[in-house]
Amino acid sequence: MTNVSKYPLTEKQERDLFTQLCVLFSNRPTETIQSIFYELFGEEEKVMIAKRLAIIVMLHRHQSLYFIAETLHVSSATVSRQQKLLLDGHYSELVNILSKPTPSIKLVLKAIDDILHLGGILPHYGETHRSEAFKKERERKRHR
Repeated sequence: MTNVSKYPLTEKQERDLFTQLCVLFSNRPTETIQSIFYELFGEEEKVMIAKRLAIIVMLHRHQSLYFIAETLHVSSATVSRQQKLLLDGHYSELVNILSKPTPSIKLVLKAIDDILHLGGILPHYGETHRSEAFKKERERKRHR
């Protein structure tokens, strides 16, 4: 869990800050948004956001909770929590966006697939998590 200050903001302050964050990201070129994202968020926050998005996408694609938890190395409780939020309509805007087959959405889905396969979360095609080559490569990446 990301460390949050012990001094809470008021609801209005949180809303105003979030509005400013949205303004910061809106109507900017992709490269600028990516730079802001990488400058603004720490490694743990980026991973948390990316995994949450991947969970939502995979749930939307009707993947099993077990498969998602194993694939993304998150707990089944985390996936279950996100599934409940998804079923309760919490991610309705995101689901609407994912449901539209636009080129940009296809790129997002392809990027998630690439990250899962090429980033080492899922083994490369033809390998399994149990293969010796996969284990050695994963260990090498962890020690960087």
